[in-house]
Amino acid sequence: MKEIRILLVDDHKLIRDGLKSIINTSHNIKVIHECSNGREAINYLEDNASEIDVILIDITMPEMNGIDATEIIVKLHPSLNILALTMHAEEAYIMKMIKAGALGYVLKDAGRDKIIDAIKTVYQKEKYYSNEVSLKLINVLLNKDKVVEPTLSNREVQILTSITNGNTNREIAKELYISDRTVESHRRNIIKKLNLRNTAELVKYALTHKLV
Repeated sequence: MKEIRILLVDDHKLIRDGLKSIINTSHNIKVIHECSNGREAINYLEDNASEIDVILIDITMPEMNGIDATEIIVKLHPSLNILALTMHAEEAYIMKMIKAGALGYVLKDAGRDKIIDAIKTVYQKEKYYSNEVSLKLINVLLNKDKVVEPTLSNREVQILTSITNGNTNREIAKELYISDRTVESHRRNIIKKLNLRNTAELVKYALTHKLV
């Protein structure tokens, strides 16, 4: 079997190191290069796409997330095979990643054998979903008329509402009797949970999806 050449895209070096150790112990599979975000991956592939067979990519990353990167890579390099390897088990993330063009979706807590199987399957241009992801997809099909979005806590909804109303961190902190730093932490968490880039996108998302 031809060697499967991997591009590993994840913003956490510790995770990249762990995955590389797992992957490189498998016969005929080797990590060729690593990137810390989607933008780096796209830039690398401009000159090196022919050196890669499968891309393992996370979803939540700085600069450019895995969903946007996957969509661009699929258009620019349709011969490449993309496998999402992420902690996000929410149906909305799964559906967005598949729609972007990923052939597989595996959670980071999957064992070594599942990750290796997923790589080999996607390399053959076949779809691969871990058991948990398959169950989520079945649930989506059974509830296809319902809109599935990441769930926000009551406190996050309060803060999102205040942000949408144009309030500053200080004003929100005073209103909710919490610190400015706590408000900023919630803001970042909400943006990350909804897979957005900044506050402007957050406000647009909240209004479009009628979250407030």
